[in-house]
Amino acid sequence: MFESLRQAVIREADKPRATRALFVVAFMESSFFPIPPDALLAPMVLRRPHEWLKLAAICTLGSILGGILGYAIGYFLMDSVAGWVIDGYHLRAGVDKFQALFAEYGAAIILLKGLTPIPYKLVTIASGAAHYP
Repeated sequence: MFESLRQAVIREADKPRATRALFVVAFMESSFFPIPPDALLAPMVLRRPHEWLKLAAICTLGSILGGILGYAIGYFLMDSVAGWVIDGYHLRAGVDKFQALFAEYGAAIILLKGLTPIPYKLVTIASGAAHYP
């Protein structure tokens, strides 16, 4: 099963739509999608080594814009969507404590994320939920 998927990704890496797909996957992964763009970026760079910088830039731009969406999800939807769950389970004090800790240690949390396999989307959404600048 994985071999056929790997072969399909390699075949698709040469096609023009692969560049758009790379951007979309990078964007979605930064905010809500569970599959990292590396699965698409690596075969594309192997098939088109002369375009490595362009492909890396497209992936980076998609990731940054997706991170902004993830932040917005946390910032705008934390209280409106998750608020009733938080209040229903009497978790408001814990959420308030989390927001205070993130306000104090947010920079360290973001830095540590870069050194660990913690998903980027969790940090962007948590940053937004804590209203971290």
